[in-house]
Amino acid sequence: MSWWEEQSGRRRAAIKAVLDSQRGTDCLHYANADRGFAAWLLVADVTCTRHFTLSIFDLVDWAWRDAYDAGEQPGTALRRALEADGIVGMHDGE
Repeated sequence: MSWWEEQSGRRRAAIKAVLDSQRGTDCLHYANADRGFAAWLLVADVTCTRHFTLSIFDLVDWAWRDAYDAGEQPGTALRRALEADGIVGMHDGE
């Protein structure tokens, strides 16, 4: 089961709404219009912005697609990216 399929209908609807807004544009662009990957990126980006007031796109280059393809949760991938960028203190949760 993919990450997207694991999400509740309500959460998928909320993510889709943001993905189709201006905020989702960067994620869709980065994901080459792969909506599943873009939605996953969006969750990582919203989490990063909420906790650190910066976007995942402000971090050093990191293998987001590899993490997605490996089945990592967005929060796990974000923690790894933050560690790679030298940013510590990520709050638990996704």
